[in-house]
Amino acid sequence: MRAPCADCHRPAAARRGFTLIEAALVTVIVGVGITAMLELLAAGTLSNREGAAATIAVNLARNIREMSLGLAFSDPAVPTHWGLETGETIHAADDLDDLDGAVFSPPIDAMRVPLTDLAGWEQRLTVRSVDPDRLTLTVPNGSAPAVRVTVEVRHNGRTVYTTGWYVFDTEP
Repeated sequence: MRAPCADCHRPAAARRGFTLIEAALVTVIVGVGITAMLELLAAGTLSNREGAAATIAVNLARNIREMSLGLAFSDPAVPTHWGLETGETIHAADDLDDLDGAVFSPPIDAMRVPLTDLAGWEQRLTVRSVDPDRLTLTVPNGSAPAVRVTVEVRHNGRTVYTTGWYVFDTEP
């Protein structure tokens, strides 16, 4: 009979399960993947929110534009007067210069109906006379047959959208 060999090894038994380091690595890899996916979802949500705010702002500016199309260039009774006439409210404005300095909060639609479901939004208007031959040159209000109407739409105090257009007096 042979004596067992001290240098001989038994064949290793098959490994079962994971080592602690392997389990830790899997946890880190899966965790990083889930975190990246959540970051992607958060970025998409933020992008959608900003896009929705921009859409609302553009539509609120268009409401003012549409409302202004129904106004006279200047008051026929007092064509040299700038701003609201005595006793006139902004909701009864009948010419473009009446809109100068107007702030609608809550904002209004094209029919001047307040949009109460848009709390935190406001429309700020500026009307300035401009030289009809050089539209970038502002002149004293009421002194030229051209005006620049500017609408600034704000949400919770932050400007979301600003636009403007020119209107010319077609009456001689």
